Amino acid sequence: MALTLIILFLASALAGVTYYFGGYHNSIFWIWLPFVLALAYFWAIFLVYACALGIVSTIVKHGDKQERLPNRFAMWILAETCYVLSLFFRISVHGNGLGKLPDKNTPFMLVSNHLSGMDHGYLFSRIPGYKIICVSKKDNEKSPFAGGWIKLAGYLPIDQNDMVGGAKVIEKAASYIANGTCSVAIAPEGTRNKTFPDPELLPFKAGAFDMAYKSHCPIVVFAIQNTNCVLKRFPLRHTDVYFDCVARLEYDEYKDLTPAELAERCRALIMRRFDQKRARFYHVKPKKSQKEER
Repeated sequence: MALTLIILFLASALAGVTYYFGGYHNSIFWIWLPFVLALAYFWAIFLVYACALGIVSTIVKHGDKQERLPNRFAMWILAETCYVLSLFFRISVHGNGLGKLPDKNTPFMLVSNHLSGMDHGYLFSRIPGYKIICVSKKDNEKSPFAGGWIKLAGYLPIDQNDMVGGAKVIEKAASYIANGTCSVAIAPEGTRNKTFPDPELLPFKAGAFDMAYKSHCPIVVFAIQNTNCVLKRFPLRHTDVYFDCVARLEYDEYKDLTPAELAERCRALIMRRFDQKRARFYHVKPKKSQKEER
């Protein structure tokens, strides 16, 4: 939200200067103009800011081949940018159960379902002060505006087809948590659920939970709803997006479970919240193939 306030301050200042030195203050007819100017300046400034992000991202992607350690400033840039984007896309973000989160000095593993490429970005923008990176698929580093910043933030790229490399990524994530470097978020479904709501939740990969066993950290489970609907509803309708922290599991609560049992327990917690809050989901039209079968 800090970035939004900075841009808003600059936009308001520019609007005031334009209004005064343009002579519009001499007529009551133009009393509405500062508000319109402030809005126009706000998005103009953000556009310039986004272009700057893209330039830095491109330089990093093509000129920096080294692996990066988690960087708090880059994390802040990503989260704050997502906050502004949520305003642009007319998203109302609802965070529930956030009191279950550990304090900001206690690293944890964050587990959630995966409906869109912006899931964690929108979530992180609403829990400021937490130092969190993601286990993210390698292709995300190719993003024109965010790719370089994802790398600068220290996100852990994973190749979904490389089991050996994936195990090393999980091990590194565990070391970050164990050493107190940062928390790590992961979607154990392994990929975005492109066929939602059939099924509503893909199977969880048990190997993702090795980071918790190796670091003995708390596991925070989030159920995410409606992030997949944002682009479908924009610009005519706003979208209510929900991030529900449904559980916090301490090490003593899961240490005797097998990875498969732990994965299923976390998955069941999310499914239970879906069942409890099913009315929140927006209606999804059936696919053509489903209609034809009928």
